[in-house]
Amino acid sequence: MSEELRDKIAATLRKNIIESGEGVIVTVRVDEGDEEALFIEGDELVFRTPIKLGFGKENAALVGYLARSLRIPSSRIDIVYGSREKVKRLLISGIDSEDLISKLLRVVRLI
Repeated sequence: MSEELRDKIAATLRKNIIESGEGVIVTVRVDEGDEEALFIEGDELVFRTPIKLGFGKENAALVGYLARSLRIPSSRIDIVYGSREKVKRLLISGIDSEDLISKLLRVVRLI
């Protein structure tokens, strides 16, 4: 990945991440897709999952995916807004925004 593209992706991630006294809050839109993956779509961070939306299982899929991808315990990830919505805000404790961005740069895909 070129340095310019990496900087552009990092800037988009920063738009979706807010530092909090308890950790970092990340805004993620959840959509149905063929596989579990995290994408940049425009200025949004998007999680795609093959799980049918609207039954709450997509929340567990999102938390599980982030825990595996970031290599942190799922107990450090809480959905603090939008548990029944497509757009969710997740509180990730025990990490700062720059560490999170660094880890997300390794797993995020582009559309």
